[in-house]
Formats: sequence, structure tokens, C-alpha cells
Amino acid sequence: MVWLVWMLFGIQVLCPCIAAPAAQGAGAALLSPRCDDAAVEEAADLALRQINADREEGYVLSLYRIVSAREQPQEITGSVFYLILDVVDTECHVLSKKLWKNCNTRPAHSTVYGQCKAIIYINQARNIAHLNTYECTLQPVPRRYISSACPDCPVDAPPDQPQYLEAAVALLAKFNAESEQTHYFSVLNVTRASMQWVIGPAYFVEFLIQETSCSKDEQVADISMCEPLPPEVAKIGFCKGSVVKSRVEQFVTLSRCEIYSQQDPATEEENQEAHQTPENSKQDQQASPSDANPFSPHLEKTVGWVKILPPSDEDITFYSLRESQNEYKDRKPVPPKVVGSEQSRDGEKTQINKPDLSKPVTGPVILPFPEEPSLSDSCPGEAKQPEGILHPLITRKPTTA
Repeated sequence: MVWLVWMLFGIQVLCPCIAAPAAQGAGAALLSPRCDDAAVEEAADLALRQINADREEGYVLSLYRIVSAREQPQEITGSVFYLILDVVDTECHVLSKKLWKNCNTRPAHSTVYGQCKAIIYINQARNIAHLNTYECTLQPVPRRYISSACPDCPVDAPPDQPQYLEAAVALLAKFNAESEQTHYFSVLNVTRASMQWVIGPAYFVEFLIQETSCSKDEQVADISMCEPLPPEVAKIGFCKGSVVKSRVEQFVTLSRCEIYSQQDPATEEENQEAHQTPENSKQDQQASPSDANPFSPHLEKTVGWVKILPPSDEDITFYSLRESQNEYKDRKPVPPKVVGSEQSRDGEKTQINKPDLSKPVTGPVILPFPEEPSLSDSCPGEAKQPEGILHPLITRKPTTA
């Protein structure tokens, strides 16, 4: 009987010791580094690069400021960062694969701004920068701010209206006539549109074009009858221009057209840099991430979404945008319906897959996104563009009733 009592006592003593290492691995304390810390700024840069690289529609997002950063050091080396980033859109389409630092931000009156939550694992020693999940909510600048800041500026409009498609077709005809491409291109879709009254209605459009099977060696009466080339070989382009109509004539101005090949060396290089830490991005450009790091089989596939809210006259701050991100059901994000100004070529990714913490930990441990923001007094960080009408919209805290 005494032997049995001592055996039970021994089991009680040993059990906590055996279970402790697993608990420490999954529940490591979250740190609150400074928002202006070099490691945090690097994590924000890499996270935003990979968010843009993962998307197939919309415009490249640029960093406005770092709102919050939580860090989870990993037992396998490296850290997982949980970031909240204020962002604004740029003039670059995501299909250009340009890095956000190489893109011009839009004038404040035409900016779409918002906030992204991102979880990224960074391991400098192994040259790993892997985006796990992201959730972004965007919103056009409220109309009343536009009318006060720039009353004569073009007014944004739904791009699916027929007059904007008509303007895109007119601009495309000019491109087909003047370009040195071997095939004709057709309009894929209008991505952005605005209107202003000059000597008559002036239509400003941005639109995607796709390469067709019709050769320019042949006379084609109706480009819309040409079949697009297969996606794996077709070139895609992004154009911008305006059509101004008067009572007697029409003025067609093609500002620019960029053509993107499926295997463009320049953009492939930028895409490679997006997945590498700055110290190694130049020396290891030819090595794929899977070849360079042995943890690749254990890294979850990047999943996320970008939701664009419709235009509103209400004062929308980043704080209220953050509330719109927290649409949970059974503590899991509900993939929102994307409300945007363009139709997706293949559809935005809206599925949110959470890593299974019950799996053997051979890669980084990813926790649910922390509800509590950074405790550092340096957060939110400094704005990249503190002037203009955007700054008070972004930085104003919500009023309490």
C-alpha cells in the first residue's frame, strides 16, 4: 500500500515536468518592440512586399505608418511578427510586380487608404521571410474631404459604367495603332475611372489589356472578335489615359501603357527580393526560397484577403476600419465579399486558413493574432507622409459618446 502511494506521488511530480516544454513552445510571451526599431521596419517592409506579390487585382499598397508590432521569438531561431500597418494605394497595378517603394502614391483626393494585419516569420540566419496571413480593409477618401481640398478635381466613378469602357476602347485603338507589339490587344477590364467637365465631359480611365491571337499583319475590323491568347503565354498590359469630348470632336490622350510578360526578368527579380531578407536579397537572387531554407515544407501557404469598402461621406478613420476587420464567427475570420472597382481575373483569395497548433512543431509556431496592440510608447510610429488631408483622417482617434 505504501509502495502504491509513493508511485502515485512520483507520477504527480513527473507529469508537470514532462508537459512543460510543449507549453513553453506554443505559448511564448509576446514582446512589444518599438515601432521605429530596425527589425520591425524590416518586417513591415517584407510583409507589405509579400502582400502585394500575393495579390492578383488592385493596386500596390504603400506603407503609411506602423501602428502596432508584437514579436514572438521562436525556439527554432527567428521571430514571428504580428503587425498592424496603415497603408495607402499607389499608381502601380499589382500585376506590374513592382516593389511598393518604387511606386508613386496617388494624390490625396484620389487615394484609397486602409489598414492591414499581417503575420510574418523572419529568420535572418536562414534567409527566411514568410508571410503567413494578412487581412486588409481599404476605403476611398470621403467625398466631403475631396470637395474641400480639390473642388475642381475629377470625381471618381464606378468603372463598369459604359462611357468608361467606351473611353478605354478608344484609347486601346490608339495603342494598337502605335505600338510595336506583334498582336492586337483587347480591353480586359476598367480598373479605375473618374470624370471632369472641361470643354465637355472628360473621362479618365485606367484599364487592363490582354494580348489576342490576331496578328497585326492582318487587317482586323473588330478587335472584340479576336480570341485572347492562353493565360500562360499572353501578355497583360496596364494603360492610363483620357478622352475629352466636345460638340465637334473628341480628344484621345494615351498617357502610358505598360506591358507585362509572364516571365519578365526585372519583375521576377523584384518578386524574389520580396521573399528574402535585405542582407541576403542581392547575393542569393538565383536561389528559390524552397531551395534556400529547409523549413519550406513546414511553412503554411500564404492566405489572406483585401476588402474595399464602398465610397462614403462619413468620417472613416483607421480605427473604424480596424473594427470592420474583426468580423468573427466562432472566433474565426469570416471571409468578406470583396467590394472593389474592378472584376478579378482569377478572384481575390478570401479563405483564411489557421495553422493547426496540434501538428508537430518543425517550423515556426503561429498564434492567433493578438487582440492587444503593442505596449510600446513609440507605437503608432511616424507617418511617411504627414502632410495633406490624409493625415488627420488616419491619425484621429475615435470620439467617445
